[in-house]
Amino acid sequence: MSEFTLQAIVAGDSLQLSEAFASIAAHEGDSPNQLRAQLAADIIQPFTQTPLWDAQLHAQLQPLWPLLSNAISRDDEFFCNPQHSLRSLLHTLLSGRYWYPREGKPAQQFLDKYLSLTDTCKTYLSIADDAHLDSSALQTTQQQFNDWLAGEDRRAAMLETRLCETELANLKQISAETRVIDLLNKNLAQRPLPSDVHPLISGILKSELQYWAFNKTPEELIQLPLWKSWNRLLPALGELFSTDGIEVDDQFLYQQIPLVIAELERSCEHPVNNQQPYQQLVEQLIGYLMASIQKQPLENSLFPALATSTGQSTSNTQVPYSLLKQTEQIHPGDWFIFYGEHDECLRCKLALKNPEVDQLLLVDHTGRKVMIKSHKDFALCLSTGIVRPLSAPDIQAAIETTLPAWLERANTGVQAQLLQQKQKAEQLVKALIAKQQAAAEAAAKARAEAEARMQQQLEARRAAARKAMAEARALADEQRRREAEQAAEAERLRIEQMEAEAAETIARQQMAQQAVSELQVGAWLEIQLENEKQRAKLSVIIASTNKYIFADQVGRKLAEYTRDQLQEQVALEQIKILRNGDNFEDQLAKVIRGLRRDLS
Repeated sequence: MSEFTLQAIVAGDSLQLSEAFASIAAHEGDSPNQLRAQLAADIIQPFTQTPLWDAQLHAQLQPLWPLLSNAISRDDEFFCNPQHSLRSLLHTLLSGRYWYPREGKPAQQFLDKYLSLTDTCKTYLSIADDAHLDSSALQTTQQQFNDWLAGEDRRAAMLETRLCETELANLKQISAETRVIDLLNKNLAQRPLPSDVHPLISGILKSELQYWAFNKTPEELIQLPLWKSWNRLLPALGELFSTDGIEVDDQFLYQQIPLVIAELERSCEHPVNNQQPYQQLVEQLIGYLMASIQKQPLENSLFPALATSTGQSTSNTQVPYSLLKQTEQIHPGDWFIFYGEHDECLRCKLALKNPEVDQLLLVDHTGRKVMIKSHKDFALCLSTGIVRPLSAPDIQAAIETTLPAWLERANTGVQAQLLQQKQKAEQLVKALIAKQQAAAEAAAKARAEAEARMQQQLEARRAAARKAMAEARALADEQRRREAEQAAEAERLRIEQMEAEAAETIARQQMAQQAVSELQVGAWLEIQLENEKQRAKLSVIIASTNKYIFADQVGRKLAEYTRDQLQEQVALEQIKILRNGDNFEDQLAKVIRGLRRDLS
């Protein structure tokens, strides 16, 4: 029996799921139908959660969930086929999670059609016969609702697009105004200023700064010279005027007012939107500053905090960066639930999140505007639980999350069955082993006796082999001894021969040396010249250079050797001495005898 796997089941193997239920039932004792009912209840349970539905829909849907759970428990294909009709029905029912009571025809029309669909579902799902679950009436009602809902979604998308286009400009204006008001309130609210200056700041200055905040991106704005200038001026202006209970040190005034006046005059050099009103504002501020440093009486009052547009927060609201990071994770199209007073729940979709404005636009399922929140406000709502993400159960994910535990139980049951089968097989094997053991012992005894006989024969053969090997080793040793003696004798003969040859060579060299020493002019020798032997006569011996010169019979020079060369050639028998020649006395005697013959 193979192991049950989630991949095979979700790929369409409903038979394996049925076998898994049977395996769990066999191991745990419950019936397969009870197990199917438990699994179906686990799948339906996320759909029954209160936050998923408005209270009115939640009450209407409560009777439907047991019917759907019962229908799922009767059809294993629900877990194996993503296109199953019950899955499609659940997906259609999930469209109701975006609805909440709201005035207007679209909300009421959705409720009527949705309740009509749920009533049809209850009617057909309450019938026990499976054949009625896929009835044409239920499919027709569901298809009509889906077609109507698709049209409504298209209209909502168009309305949402137009709303975003309209609100984007408005949000940009509100964001610019809020930024300027935050800047003014942060530095001037509840600070003493000349009463005549109040309308100038809330009017001319606010308008001028708001113009630049609207037409510049946040990155460009903080680099704008005029904006930088007023970021330096406003904190100083809030510290230079006195009123009841607030006094400014004279030394501080003498030190700061000239710097502020100089900064105001430099600000006029920067580009402005309305030059004349802005110049008037600067001149009046300079006049009041000069009056203050001259100790002239001024009618000062606390500057009132400027009000922001509805739904806007001020910079006084401090939000930790970790909370603001949460708003970076949300995207247009995400759905949220806002919990208001008296258990009021607003189900909104984020329609607009533009990095150029610090505002978030939220709409309902019909594309109508619900509210606008700043990033700070939205982050605070998330942190306090006023707003929560509206998530929907994923049927496929729920199946893939729930089934593994059931398949583990099924595989455990399979392992238990295999263990039981293994134990029975082991018992049968033990009986068979016991039955065969006696025969095995008898066979072992016979084999032992046969092995003993074979061992004796083997030992006899081994003894004969050892004897033969000993004789062979003795013969081999004798052969090696004889070969060694022969080799020693051959070496001795070789050495003797070498010694004889060496002696002979030395003798030849000595004889050659003696023969050469005895040579006299007139000696005849046989010389090897150009592969030809010729007779030559020693004509001259030059004692100073030890040279011997030879000539032929007519006196022509044939060869010339040094004494060493001549000795070597004689030793090698390449030159043969035929006659040593006469000494001086013999030669003289011959000359005298010749003269005598001539005289006679």
